[in-house]
Amino acid sequence: MGKLPQSPFEARLAATLFLLLLGLANIFGAWQVRNFASFTPGGVAATVSERERHEMTMECCSVSTSAETPVEPEALNRPEHHIDRELLVQDSHVHIPAYAMTAALLSLLVLGLDLASRRRSVLIASLFAAPFLDFAGLWGAHLFPGAGPAFAGLAIAGGFAMGAAYTVVLAIAIFQLWIRRKEPAHA
Repeated sequence: MGKLPQSPFEARLAATLFLLLLGLANIFGAWQVRNFASFTPGGVAATVSERERHEMTMECCSVSTSAETPVEPEALNRPEHHIDRELLVQDSHVHIPAYAMTAALLSLLVLGLDLASRRRSVLIASLFAAPFLDFAGLWGAHLFPGAGPAFAGLAIAGGFAMGAAYTVVLAIAIFQLWIRRKEPAHA
């Protein structure tokens, strides 16, 4: 293990470009989460919770009711995004395999870095545990609305843990591949 820093230029270039492109995708992913859910447990829980039937919703249109309700001006232009069960299933179907492939590819890079076995193991475990926490939190917030903010906090922690693990892999890789590169020993 640990041969990536001594690998040919094109292998180091491919590893670096993969990491940088993945980082760009992560930035847009975080932006999307911020646009549609928020980075607060309450915001995430509200986004994935079951929708309650509004008290003004009627089964048929034979009765007309009108009432004056106060409106906050800043709430008028604020879009509300909600993830129902069908969309959560779809998101899980698409994102969990993508997370798994991302964790697997990052793990291959970790295996090629010059690190102690224990450090590689912790990084690899983190890369796979973070997405699990993310989706366990989303589904927990959806299925158990009473504990929604706690589960949503778990989802947020999982997302940030994945970002942190990625950042650690990126920093170590850049350092080992381009800054402190050991030349291969010639026999």
